Amino acid sequence: MKAIRLSLTPILLLLGFSLSFLVQAADAKRGFDHFETGFPLIGKHETVECSDCHFNSQFKGTPLVCSQCHNGSRAPGKHPQHVNSSNFCDDCHSDYTWTGAKYDHSDVQGACQTCHNNVVAIGKSASHIQSTAICEDCHNTITFDRVSRVDHTAVIGTCESCHNGVIATGKHAHHIPTLSACDDCHLTTLTWLGVTLDHSTVSGACSSCHNNVIATGKAQDHLITTEECGFCHTTNSWLPATTP
Repeated sequence: MKAIRLSLTPILLLLGFSLSFLVQAADAKRGFDHFETGFPLIGKHETVECSDCHFNSQFKGTPLVCSQCHNGSRAPGKHPQHVNSSNFCDDCHSDYTWTGAKYDHSDVQGACQTCHNNVVAIGKSASHIQSTAICEDCHNTITFDRVSRVDHTAVIGTCESCHNGVIATGKHAHHIPTLSACDDCHLTTLTWLGVTLDHSTVSGACSSCHNNVIATGKAQDHLITTEECGFCHTTNSWLPATTP
């Protein structure tokens, strides 16, 4: 009987150690906090099987950067229609879904119009002014709302195609009568003031402007005459005048 007990002792000890190891392993599993790895399991990652990320039971060295798993091989990655961007998935996407992304434009690669073309994303409206396709010349990445300042180097077409009093400020009610293009006299896009008047483009008589209201007119000591200014004066200077 004593011999039987002695022969069973190693077996019982081995079973005891095995049971203890299993209990400790189970306790470790129940008490393991994945957050301590620097990669908390939230959102869709909560339901992913361990083996889907930890291949061949290898836990160390598992990638922590989204794109190192979501590369189309290890896990679903960018689809062919995805916008040109960096590989920092979590800059735009959440752990819960790929959809409803909030774009971080600092990650987007390529020109604005590659997305903002009314196919991939909102582009120019039908009433947009004639311009190049370089959106950022006038717009920012916060809003497409009406801009406060237009970069005129990006505008295509004539001034009056926009400056018509509807799309943008045009001639006011007291503007001198002319059929000329805006930039014949307004030589800068920064201000309407400080014009260089091209008299060859003015329609109407001199006195319609040179009446001391719109522009300088006759001085108080001017000789009495009903002739138009141009009968004696040139458009370069009031002096010298040609006496008829």
